[in-house]
Amino acid sequence: MNREKAVSGLQIAMYMLNLAAVCLVAGIMSFSLKAIVRSMDALSFLEMIQARPWRPETILLTAVCAYLFLVFLSTLLQQREERPGALRTWLLAGETAACVAATAAMGMNYDGLVLLVVADLIRGQKGSRQKLILGIAVVALYTVLNYNLAGRWLGMVSWDAFLSCYQSSAQIWLRGLRSLITSVNLAMFILYMTILIQGEYRERARIQLLYEQLESANEQLRNYAMEAERNAETRERNRLAREIHDTLGHALTGIVAGIDACITMLDYSPEATRSQLEKVGTVARQGITDVRRSVSKLRPDALEKLPLEEALRTMLENMASASGVNISFENQVRPLKFHEDEEEAVYRVIQEASTNAIRHGHAARISICIAKKDQWLTVQVKDNGCGCEKVEKGFGLKHMEERLKLLGGKLSWDGSRTGFVIRAEIPIRWGEGYSS
Repeated sequence: MNREKAVSGLQIAMYMLNLAAVCLVAGIMSFSLKAIVRSMDALSFLEMIQARPWRPETILLTAVCAYLFLVFLSTLLQQREERPGALRTWLLAGETAACVAATAAMGMNYDGLVLLVVADLIRGQKGSRQKLILGIAVVALYTVLNYNLAGRWLGMVSWDAFLSCYQSSAQIWLRGLRSLITSVNLAMFILYMTILIQGEYRERARIQLLYEQLESANEQLRNYAMEAERNAETRERNRLAREIHDTLGHALTGIVAGIDACITMLDYSPEATRSQLEKVGTVARQGITDVRRSVSKLRPDALEKLPLEEALRTMLENMASASGVNISFENQVRPLKFHEDEEEAVYRVIQEASTNAIRHGHAARISICIAKKDQWLTVQVKDNGCGCEKVEKGFGLKHMEERLKLLGGKLSWDGSRTGFVIRAEIPIRWGEGYSS
């Protein structure tokens, strides 16, 4: 904002200074011609110069009007700075023509207006190639409008010729005033360009910084995406491992226990063995169905078809039938209906704990109890197996903990006494359908 104010202030100052220069040069030229005519010295003046000058009124009027038109076009150019196009090109061409007209009206005795045109040209240019072309055009324009370079060849009347009708002291004062205006105008132009260049450098530095920040953000996003992908892969592997363990492990445990029972009964009760094998087949088929649904990220098949309590009773009845273990189930919470992830966690914890009791504890009796305490649902699975004082967490316990942790729950166990006890606590999001 400060830079824009400084640029605008300098531009206004240059407009005012050059207006003073145009009025001074064109005014002196017009006044000098009138003074020469009044003094009856026109013949000697015409003999001294190479070409006939313009009429006094035409010089001042043309110079001032052309300059004011130049300022008007320059103001329009500032409004089009951010929208380059054909109109801007035409405005620049009109400004250049106005500069040439005003300078020609002053007999090329003041070329400071070129700096105004150069400032507008440079301010709207982007890219090194465009600026090179601009530089060539500026040099050509400055050459054409400079009296010492082209004015004599074009037959223009010099500034000194117009001052010849004044006394020496007045000539010195007028030459000094014009030189002062030219020097100040050049100094303001240099300052103007310095501010523009500094602003451009700052803008480039800001863009570079933004680019680096963007690259850094992109790199972080790429790292985050890779990390998220790795985490997703890990979670998916864990999920598949957990689901397959819960389903296939449960089914295989029931099948192994059932086959062991069949081997025992085969010699003395073929019919009972046949019945037991049918139950083992049912457990195997159910296990296959659960494996397929787990891989497809769906809930256990029993939970898809039945309410939680019925699904638990069906699963436990099948397990008891296949393994020959006495399993009791007590539910103190009715209705036993929660969110899907909570129901699946309860189902899997009971399934895994019962399977472990049969597989590792060699239990003959398992008791399961579901109760409510405050906002917590407690699930306890107790067996009369061999127990274990020092428990090393295996795949099953780890995944039970992971399931409960996702819901904000916790898992505890005790195998120091007879049998083994697993206790799960889950902060249930009790729905409207629940009533104590």
